[in-house]
Amino acid sequence: MTAAVPDARPTGPLFFTAAPPAGSVAACPAGRRPALLAVTVLSAGFLSAGFLMAATREAAAQTTGPADTARGVTVLTRPRPDYDPLGVRLPGFRLDGALDAGVGYDDNTTANGSNKRSSSFAEEQLQLSLSSSYTRHALGFTASQATRKYFGDDDYSWHDYNLGMYGRYDIGRASSIGLEYSHIRSHIDVTSFEVQRGTLTQPLPFDTDMVRLNGVAALNRVNLTGALDYRSFRFDEKADPAFRGGSTSANDYDKVTGEAGAAYVILPGRSLTLLTRLTDISYDQANQRGRNSFTWEVLAGAQYDLTGLASASFGVGYRQRDYDDPNIRSISGPAFEGLLTLTPSQLLTVTLGVQRTIEESIRSSNVSYIRTAAWVGGDYELRRNVILSGQLRGERLEYRDPSETVTQGVALLSARLLLNRNASLILSYQHVRSFESAAGFQEFDRNVLHLRLRIAI
Repeated sequence: MTAAVPDARPTGPLFFTAAPPAGSVAACPAGRRPALLAVTVLSAGFLSAGFLMAATREAAAQTTGPADTARGVTVLTRPRPDYDPLGVRLPGFRLDGALDAGVGYDDNTTANGSNKRSSSFAEEQLQLSLSSSYTRHALGFTASQATRKYFGDDDYSWHDYNLGMYGRYDIGRASSIGLEYSHIRSHIDVTSFEVQRGTLTQPLPFDTDMVRLNGVAALNRVNLTGALDYRSFRFDEKADPAFRGGSTSANDYDKVTGEAGAAYVILPGRSLTLLTRLTDISYDQANQRGRNSFTWEVLAGAQYDLTGLASASFGVGYRQRDYDDPNIRSISGPAFEGLLTLTPSQLLTVTLGVQRTIEESIRSSNVSYIRTAAWVGGDYELRRNVILSGQLRGERLEYRDPSETVTQGVALLSARLLLNRNASLILSYQHVRSFESAAGFQEFDRNVLHLRLRIAI
């Protein structure tokens, strides 16, 4: 899809945020430090509040139980005692792991509308997690790695990995404080307009380091949340005149986000929410620091659970980004994010989502762009050991100076056959289509078929 740097972690009382490449507190201009300091103090206050309060599948052929019908359980998360891996029990911990290996075919490795090149590929993925089994508090470590190797087209091969750790300290009944760290090696795919606008028509690797401190404090019907999040983005050195600064490394930057939120619980599973975020972005290279920016946003919304059959989270508000360079116009406008999950039966789960964000651009002609994304997906348990999944995704990118828009869509289909506790077969198909492009960028379509075997412990 796009050049937005993936980030699937929840970031507040709402639920999700797509984080593009983006500033350090040390580099924050004096005019912005008081605002960032304010949200830091507010977040720290919420964290301290927790301490103060402490001081004071074939369903018809399978027996169902409370875990199957509990609120929030979906087709993918419901227990399957005959097919769920057992993991390895260690003193105080559980070790889980999975290895995927398979082959696939890509009919447009270059992701453009002319001079298409097709290629087969081999891909393997490894996932490991070590998580505590304490009744209170939590500690865990994660590691993952994925490699795709194109036969005869090695320029389009990529290698990603992720190393992380997290901890949570529980305070009282419903309050906690947590800390997590991750180092992520990822890439921007060739289907991204950000990459294809330049002459670099191959995946663009980058590294991300993330440290996040968060806390939750509960007081009667009011839940308070606070978080401090630091991320650094470092791109591999690749020269290209189409990128800002003539090199991808000119786009290296740091990002600091402070969050403070509150939720008022009307009934269990139903609450009103308010979230504020302040974000400071600062670039490494001195000749790029006019792009340094400060963003504030406020989102009001709700979380709603209807008898376990439907749950929704949404927030609507306003967002504004200002830049250090007075010649760069501020970006402001409505902000929203929403997620709706429908569970009409134990065999079917349907999810709908929407999100509007401001992302950092690596193009020489732009600083940022507005990304609006929407998706609908479904998971169906055809048999106890056969799960079918599908998703439709679309996104629109809006650029300024010059004014340009880009629209892309993705369709995903997959079928998973669970053979036993330790083995499963997964067949997937992906179709990517560019519906609207700009600046001479060619519209294209791409089809990827992938078959893999998963071995889990």
